[in-house]
Amino acid sequence: MKYIDLKTSIKKPYFSPLDVKQAGFEYSSLSVSRWIKQQLIRKIKKGLYVFSDTEQLLDIKELASLVIEPSYLSLESALWMAGLIPEVVFGTTCITTKSPIDYHTYLGPITYRHISKELFFGYQSIEGKNKSYYLAEPEKALIDYLYLTPSIDNRNAIFELRIDPDIFKELDQHKIDKYLTVFDNKRVSHVIVQMRKMYDRN
Repeated sequence: MKYIDLKTSIKKPYFSPLDVKQAGFEYSSLSVSRWIKQQLIRKIKKGLYVFSDTEQLLDIKELASLVIEPSYLSLESALWMAGLIPEVVFGTTCITTKSPIDYHTYLGPITYRHISKELFFGYQSIEGKNKSYYLAEPEKALIDYLYLTPSIDNRNAIFELRIDPDIFKELDQHKIDKYLTVFDNKRVSHVIVQMRKMYDRN
């Protein structure tokens, strides 16, 4: 397996051993190790590599979906993307049913938080330039964040979130109620009630 042949055959910035086989080549760990030393490719994790000359074409949201599967963008990243919080988020935050872990990639840090399989829902598929990835609905991102942040249990903590009242009012409140029923968490339900009282005054 020659590098130039593989590079020509695989049209995307990343590849796995399966991609190599599907391209008609026999996967060689020795070749891959040599290409890493030559800085022709970069290892993201075992079984996931990017071509160095096209690595910047890969969006971090796409990369996050590749590093841990299954996963979807949520929490601070999805809240900011929806306009619910004003601060630009440093790093990318995701939800997974697997163990929580932090990854430090060439595109930036990615944090994965664990949630049970029963609560792994409320996301949509987004078509990226290189691959699709999953993004939490704004309603689900908010509930995910409250659920995984036990310190948010009073009005002061809610105020410190700096949720945009106008964006909050645009959320599907019926969907939030439906999701709260599945989560069955008294603290999160109480926080949502307090948010509705606070933001209805604006």
